[in-house]
Amino acid sequence: MSLAQRAGVLTVALLLFCCAAVAAPVDVPVDAAGRPVFVPKTWDDAPVRLTLTDRDALSDLLRAVPLSRFSREDIRFGTGGEKFGGLVLDVRVTPAELASLRAAGYAPEALPDLHRQGREEAERVWLDRAAKSETAVFPLTYYPSHAEIGTILADMAAAHPTLARTFQFGSSVQGRELWGIVISDDVQNTEAEPEVRYSSSIHGDETVGIVLTLNFADYLLSNYGQPGYEEVTNLVDNYEIHLMPLHNPDGMVLDQRYNANGVDLNRNYPEPDGTHATQEIETLNMMAYINGSHSVLSLNYHGGALVANYLWDWTYTRAPDDAALIPLCLEYSTENLPMYNGSFSQGITNGADWYVATGTLQDWAYETNGDLNTTLEVSNTKWPSAGTLTTFWNENRQAMMEYAKAARYGVNGVVTGADTGLPLDATITVVGNAKPVHTDPAHGDYYKLLPTGTYDLVVSAVGYLDQNILGVSTTWGTPTVLDVALQPLATGAVSGHVEAAGGLPLPARVDAYTYPLHVLTATTYANAAGDFTLPGIYYGDYTLEYRLDGYVSGSQQILLDGAALTVPDMVLEASQEITAFQSDFDAGDTSGWTISGGWGVVSPGADGTAYAVNDSPSGSYPSNASLACAMTAGADLSAVFEGTLSYRAKWDIETNWDGCQLQVSVGGGAWSPVATAHTQSGSGQGVQSAGQPYYEGSQAAWITETVDLDPWLGEADVRFRFLLQTDTSIVKDGFTFDTFLIHGLGVVTSDTSDTPQAFTRLQGLRPNPFNPSTTVSYELAAAGRAVLEVYDVQGRLVRTLLDETRPAGAGTALWDGRADDGSAAASGMYFVRLRSGGESRSLKAMLVK
Repeated sequence: MSLAQRAGVLTVALLLFCCAAVAAPVDVPVDAAGRPVFVPKTWDDAPVRLTLTDRDALSDLLRAVPLSRFSREDIRFGTGGEKFGGLVLDVRVTPAELASLRAAGYAPEALPDLHRQGREEAERVWLDRAAKSETAVFPLTYYPSHAEIGTILADMAAAHPTLARTFQFGSSVQGRELWGIVISDDVQNTEAEPEVRYSSSIHGDETVGIVLTLNFADYLLSNYGQPGYEEVTNLVDNYEIHLMPLHNPDGMVLDQRYNANGVDLNRNYPEPDGTHATQEIETLNMMAYINGSHSVLSLNYHGGALVANYLWDWTYTRAPDDAALIPLCLEYSTENLPMYNGSFSQGITNGADWYVATGTLQDWAYETNGDLNTTLEVSNTKWPSAGTLTTFWNENRQAMMEYAKAARYGVNGVVTGADTGLPLDATITVVGNAKPVHTDPAHGDYYKLLPTGTYDLVVSAVGYLDQNILGVSTTWGTPTVLDVALQPLATGAVSGHVEAAGGLPLPARVDAYTYPLHVLTATTYANAAGDFTLPGIYYGDYTLEYRLDGYVSGSQQILLDGAALTVPDMVLEASQEITAFQSDFDAGDTSGWTISGGWGVVSPGADGTAYAVNDSPSGSYPSNASLACAMTAGADLSAVFEGTLSYRAKWDIETNWDGCQLQVSVGGGAWSPVATAHTQSGSGQGVQSAGQPYYEGSQAAWITETVDLDPWLGEADVRFRFLLQTDTSIVKDGFTFDTFLIHGLGVVTSDTSDTPQAFTRLQGLRPNPFNPSTTVSYELAAAGRAVLEVYDVQGRLVRTLLDETRPAGAGTALWDGRADDGSAAASGMYFVRLRSGGESRSLKAMLVK
């Protein structure tokens, strides 16, 4: 260690010693409910800087010395990229952590404690203002207390009753109110205009956003209708602005990131990664508010960095609206020069590219509501001195304006019914974009942010014909207005009869699904005579699915285009359970499996069983490894009509760099990855191929995975395996599984004849996924016309593979990955549909390029 480094460490040690002193007692003021306005902060940490080579070095440091105050905001990356660029870590450490860092060979550099200066200054101001009861003056030059925030918002609404109304969206753990204000030109009534939401301080010690949202409210209300402020007037007239200055009031009172229960609220939301099962009261309150509104876009203010952070946070896979999120963030950063010219290129970053975080507000809001939420880090210091607040306001004011205006960029309009002229609860889908938007049912208005380009749209609503609108051009910064009137659908009744082979009537359940999107529309049960009727069904294509315990499920493809339709009788075959493969490892070995690498049994197994199987039973998995555990013999699914693969699993695998895949092979062919409910999309880094499914991260408790065997039904040799692959560094416990079962239903066959019974079915596609072609295997119960077609996920016919009279029995057809016009089909999911003799069968096909 150099002399300069030793001096830096000594300085840090002295600073931490000073910080550990207990603050002098003060007479803390209380609010109207008797709660303290603040809790005097006792300092037991101080900021330091550590310069590291890359993310692996950061992982090594955090493994060697777990830093209790570490958060994503502490990271600054160099120009070389996430894993290979330089990295600076500005983090608060305790004396014990400092000693551990020194013992591990690190040399922290002391930093000025600007956060402490800002917080102690705020405590003095709160004491002073409590004694004087002064009225707030804008723009604010101090941090208002929680109680004063409520007073400020109430005063604004009272002064501008037609423009502003306050609301409370719940309370905190300690009972502090969660306040907000709505600003619009007719605020007591809702209108067909976009809702925009700005919230702040989900982390209680990141406070600049509190002042920004309050200043913004005052700026809009004070300047509405004034000459020279036409931009403000236009925003208030044509948008509905929701401002929520303080999401975590208990955290602010305590000067901590967490709520009063010690939970990071921005790691507490349940979707989309599904690892946060229990939500705090502040989280639930925010979720309820967002679910009850129709926000087009939003932001949540943070501190500790200077960047506009766009989703996803939880995965390196880009969001469906990634192309719009980037210019949206630039609307903010280009108006905030310190942000634009800071350590992040153009002042923006993808969340996962910065540092993967799960359970964030922005990911949940987008996943569940389509709300384009951005995390705005607006100050490198979490609690900067109040003397800097005017500068922060000047740097962010116009950025706040431009960001809100972007809610109308792309395409927007109102969807109504052509029969009534009334607004509809409609869905607007941009072809090729996996994230549709929905209208506000009260007004029928919709808003879809789109970058400059030309797009095809599909507008749909229950009870109305879909409307396809082709070639819609948009220019970023200029709204494209597109109002749509949908034509109503007529309704009719579908009737039929269900019986067993031999004629016994069956009281089966009958479900009607839209085809091919498979949305459940209606359900009924056949009566004792086997007859059923589904009334009030809108005209269109449907799949009828028939289910009854003890029988193989059946389905029919129908087209309802009249007042009444009687479908052909459905005959259900009696079923028998088929176990095609089973392994529970209770014998203490891996019989039935072919091992490549270190896989072996571990004890105990799942649910108290004796053994399970792990990739590295003696410890952590090795680096640079490829370890496979494969079924030795294939499962025979040739007589299985429906079934599942299930197994118990848990894992601990380095996120984004290592991964374990479930893979399938048909007929001894190539192995293909299989996605499950718990796999994540590959990052494209380390061993992970971008977009492929992997087990990663930590799942400590046993879970059950279930995989539908539909793509492989009819195949005589289906094998699964687990493949763990690792990169050059960071090793963990790996993947463990138990109770592996391939189980399904087949038809009960008669022993009186040696002639195999024929059925109408799709036996499978080989290969699947495929590129460039796949062979479709099918079977017909009787001679007759057979139609084999390929549809895309929008329900559009892509290719007719077969339409002719065919004999009973097995057959095949080749799909070369092209449409009927000869053009190459796009990469993605398709549905292969077989129709013959009044019956219909479908399988999914995945074209991967």
